[in-house]
Amino acid sequence: MKQLHVINLAKMGGVERLFLQHIDTPSDDNHVIMCCSNKIGTEIHSPILYHRVQFVNRLSKHLSLRCPKFLRKYWILWQMSKISADVIIMWNLVIELPSKPKDTILLYYDHGASWRFTRDNKTSVFFSMLDGVIAASLASKRMMELRFNLPCRHLIVLNRIKNPCGIHNAKKTLHKPVRLGTASRLVDIKGITVSLLTVHELMLRGHDITIEIAGKGEYKKSLELLTQKLQLSDRVIFSGFQQEMSSFFNRIDIYMSTPITEPFGLSCMEALYYGVPVIFPLIDGQPEAIPNNVCGLGLHPTVSIQNHQNLIGMHINFPHYVYNPITDTLVKPKFLSHFECSNAVERLMVLHTYNTFSYNAQKYATTQLDYNLFQENLKNTIRYFKNQNNSPL
Repeated sequence: MKQLHVINLAKMGGVERLFLQHIDTPSDDNHVIMCCSNKIGTEIHSPILYHRVQFVNRLSKHLSLRCPKFLRKYWILWQMSKISADVIIMWNLVIELPSKPKDTILLYYDHGASWRFTRDNKTSVFFSMLDGVIAASLASKRMMELRFNLPCRHLIVLNRIKNPCGIHNAKKTLHKPVRLGTASRLVDIKGITVSLLTVHELMLRGHDITIEIAGKGEYKKSLELLTQKLQLSDRVIFSGFQQEMSSFFNRIDIYMSTPITEPFGLSCMEALYYGVPVIFPLIDGQPEAIPNNVCGLGLHPTVSIQNHQNLIGMHINFPHYVYNPITDTLVKPKFLSHFECSNAVERLMVLHTYNTFSYNAQKYATTQLDYNLFQENLKNTIRYFKNQNNSPL
């Protein structure tokens, strides 16, 4: 099957990671890549090195000259038609097209963008062309259904990652000081500020604690300023983007996932492979990634955006709703309380509790998170949509 993938490759995130794994998995499929960004992010260059990438907005593959905006949708459609793909997969983005590409199946893969899409004419017209939606989680599926109510089928292919390398086989034990860790793009919605407030609170409670923050992003300077304000400079390590994460996960004790929204936490799932328990919010797809009270501690977000802004002295820009998996409704977003996060850390600092959660995490990852099953489900889902739309009425 010839698959045309349309994706933004400017930055490495969860959807880009899954996409790269998909195209690198041996199969009889033929992959063609159309990139919507003007350039490929530095952290993506190496993984995509052996794949040919077309820049969809460029007039020539050899020049960076962009197609004029008023012609761009026609230019993109023409390029798509030349490829003659069996299936076109739009990875977590919407683009403007004058009409649906002919003689192909158009699918949208949602990995969280549906939380933020504006319900305007561009989005409505694009969604009306779809033959199907592939959702990364039940939360993603319900967000699409509750917000857009599309007539096409929405099928779930739960996120999975390839087995990480470099996992220490020895039983994990708590370090002194206890090492918290978080890894993500350094942006406001990831709630890394909650983790910094948590470290500050635990220090006030007399605990010996540190945190390592892996990743890069436009919020780094603000996080560094908050670190200085809280007098945590000797307790916080900004280690930057890491292509290979095994050393990070092997050296931390507890993974902090404190976002305001998270369709499905791949980094949380990765932490489980290394036997690292996770503290996370009971929102969106997070409970689908981490079994609560088994591999980690799920907490209910209770702090409004305004109250959190007052605590940190920074602006948070997220004017969208999130999915409440308990009530199956869309609700206003809130942050986790750093007091409750501190309580959760203290609970995991009890040695027998930590050992139990760490053992459960590694066992769950090795027995339940089969990447081959994910790849098979994704492939079967794509083929299902192709066969359904090609069958006679």
